[in-house]
Amino acid sequence: MSSDAFGGRGARDASLVNSRGTGTMTGAARSGPVLPGKPGDPFLIGEDMRGGYSKADILHGCTLAVDRGQIAVIVGPNGAGKSTAMKAVFGMLPLREGSVRLGGQDITALTPQDRVHAGMGFVPQTHNIFPSMSVEENLEMGAYIHTAPARIRTAMDQVYTLFPAVAEKRRQAAGELSGGQRQQVAVGRALMTGPQLLMLDEPTAGVSPIVMDELFDRIIEIARTGISILMVEQNARQALEIADIGYVLVQGANRYTGTGAELLADPDVRRTFLGG
Repeated sequence: MSSDAFGGRGARDASLVNSRGTGTMTGAARSGPVLPGKPGDPFLIGEDMRGGYSKADILHGCTLAVDRGQIAVIVGPNGAGKSTAMKAVFGMLPLREGSVRLGGQDITALTPQDRVHAGMGFVPQTHNIFPSMSVEENLEMGAYIHTAPARIRTAMDQVYTLFPAVAEKRRQAAGELSGGQRQQVAVGRALMTGPQLLMLDEPTAGVSPIVMDELFDRIIEIARTGISILMVEQNARQALEIADIGYVLVQGANRYTGTGAELLADPDVRRTFLGG
């Protein structure tokens, strides 16, 4: 592993710069207390979440939950609040009502940074790699919460085993990879933190059907290791086929909840959200 993960580049990557000077997180944010969870909670639950941007609520009592090793998929029409719900779970959106509980603890007051330390990994839909850094440097960036070199190397080897195409291009700039390979790097970097919950915001956006199927296969492999998956996905039918539980959101609220198979078999869901 290189001693300077930035390779002397400074902040030349556009993904590191916010030209508008606005955002959802600030370095000055501080976490509040961690409180006890509720008996019988699933591993993760974002319960009765209400919140939005400025004074307008986008989430209206939305609830999402996933147990250990499960795959939970969030689908719904454009503007339903799917990505907003995931950001709320990760702490990027302050809740006006509701709570987020993980592993038996109420983490509603934690910042996103501290939620990573608590066991959450998050892969946004866009700007999710450092393009001018090599693949390996991108993965090193994900290992920032670890200090033991052996642990970092073990995590990196696991990522390379999961994504062989990424391993072959470890010295190449991540921005030169195909769209599917860049997504693999982004997921790999999140796995470098050693998450217990991995959140993916539209991981197959813009990739070919073949690459989509490959990514879904890798997501299944990740879940089999005991990591919980919470995923927003535009390819609803294919995502529900691998889902243990699915949530259909409409206007920031739960419209349908069930196993992936149940939602695929529901005639109303099929007609309204899956194209018949």
